[in-house]
Amino acid sequence: MTHRPDRGAAAGAVTSRLVATVVAALLTITNAVAAQSASAPPGAAPYDARIDSIFARFDRRDAPGCAVAASRAGATSYLRGYGMADLENDVPITPSTSFYLASVSKQFAAYSVILLARDGTLSLDDDVRKFIPELHDFSSRYATPLTLRHLLNHTSGLRDYFALLALSGWPGDGPVTEQDFLQLVGRQRTLNFAPGARHLYSNTGYVLLAIVVKRASGRSLREFAADRIFVPLGMTSTTVRDDHTMLVKRRASAYVPARSGGWQLSVPGFDVVGDGGIYSTAEDLVKWDANFLEPRVGDRADLARLQQRGILVSGDTIAYAAGLSHGRTRGLQTVSHGGAYGGYRTMVLRFPEQRLGVAVLCNNASANAGQLAQRVAEVYLGHEMAPVVARAAQVAPASTASLTDAELARHAGVYWDEQSEARLTIAHTAGKLSLVGFGPPIELRHLGGAQFEAPSVGATVTFGDRRALVSTGDSPPVTYRAVASATPPIAELAMLAGRYASDEADATVDIRVRNGKLELSGRRIQPIPLEHLFDDTFAGGPAVVRFIRSGGAVRGLTISNGRSRGVPFERGRP
Repeated sequence: MTHRPDRGAAAGAVTSRLVATVVAALLTITNAVAAQSASAPPGAAPYDARIDSIFARFDRRDAPGCAVAASRAGATSYLRGYGMADLENDVPITPSTSFYLASVSKQFAAYSVILLARDGTLSLDDDVRKFIPELHDFSSRYATPLTLRHLLNHTSGLRDYFALLALSGWPGDGPVTEQDFLQLVGRQRTLNFAPGARHLYSNTGYVLLAIVVKRASGRSLREFAADRIFVPLGMTSTTVRDDHTMLVKRRASAYVPARSGGWQLSVPGFDVVGDGGIYSTAEDLVKWDANFLEPRVGDRADLARLQQRGILVSGDTIAYAAGLSHGRTRGLQTVSHGGAYGGYRTMVLRFPEQRLGVAVLCNNASANAGQLAQRVAEVYLGHEMAPVVARAAQVAPASTASLTDAELARHAGVYWDEQSEARLTIAHTAGKLSLVGFGPPIELRHLGGAQFEAPSVGATVTFGDRRALVSTGDSPPVTYRAVASATPPIAELAMLAGRYASDEADATVDIRVRNGKLELSGRRIQPIPLEHLFDDTFAGGPAVVRFIRSGGAVRGLTISNGRSRGVPFERGRP
């Protein structure tokens, strides 16, 4: 859609507006420079040079990189691209390069729903089935109806469709249409938990919200967001790409490191949107940030709804709002959201009290967009932030020496959290403890007593009474209990082997005994060795497998893989 200003105004009026515009622009530039000067700590290097140094490793002609924008009080303070948008055609990244936003898209889907609520077209407390009757009616199983608000806050309990697709052997970058999605989600007969009981991130809810926008307004999310958000804000390079064959001007390709060296393409090709699907630029996201300060689309009440934290049925308030998450960075309040898919890595970070916005958009899978955005923010606000606590100055390196090897060994083992169906494995080797099962082992540093930390992931682990209490950031701590993990005899394992099928996941998996352990495989699922946790519960990679018995005989199993829990499979079906 092209925005065309009204024509036919008198020449004098045009001249007056032109003069006013020039004066306003000069005032904006003057104020931005003054704000930068006033907020800079004494003796600080120029912002440009300091931000350039943060992105120096991306500033090259043979690798993908990032675009970055910083805004103060709604005015652009910094805008630049580093690295290449297209390695095949030698196209560099600029502030007008368009990147796939991945989950940063969610706030735009959420705001579209909020604008429809403002219009009176829907209510955030509407039952989702009012708009999407293809969903199973969960009301007979759960007392709380599934509402649009649950979708916005990730408190719906809906299984994440990516996790469900993984069980069916979906390759990860294959096409997914809206019809495919609705058939998959419509087959679900249970949820991860009752609506509103917990918070668990689910992309499923935001694809459903995009479908709600279309059915409630009569226009696709692409059309609605363009008409109600992007065009009014002048975000002319932002669009919802709901067709993987659709062209996007100045689009950056995305890359992951190739095993043989160099880079290979990794670009999403599915058609469902809401959870992702939006392409935008660093310069356009400055305009979006400005709308939070001086609303041009919606009003302050609408923006407050977008940023309102979710509340569980227990009365507890969560950090997640509607496509945005609340947090703190070195003592300062933040509102942010990140995104990652294929080779794209994105982050939009706002400091509302300081009126600072930062957007980092990368087409390089090795980039940590969240960390980069925080470092940019520190250039502007470091002198206002709480000092960085240097753990190394508080505890001696490798201070596990204060514990004997036998004392360390007592903490090693497998721990289990029933609520999230997640395991925690603590390994003891060479006089130290490590977290294993999440890629390379993560060494734990002793803080004193039974408390340890994993600095690389920002977690602390406290042991006691066959328990491991894990805390990360501002999230409530999670208690894992120690479990016995001895491998059952081969004869017992053989009784669990067989083929299992799931209607809900439209998937079939095989369980067999190999090298003295159970192994799970399936269509495009490489064999996964399963370790015994306890009773009939096993785990391997991201999967937790729990066998179900009836009268002593194994009738089926359930598989949980992160954001999709308890997916049922029946035994013995072809």
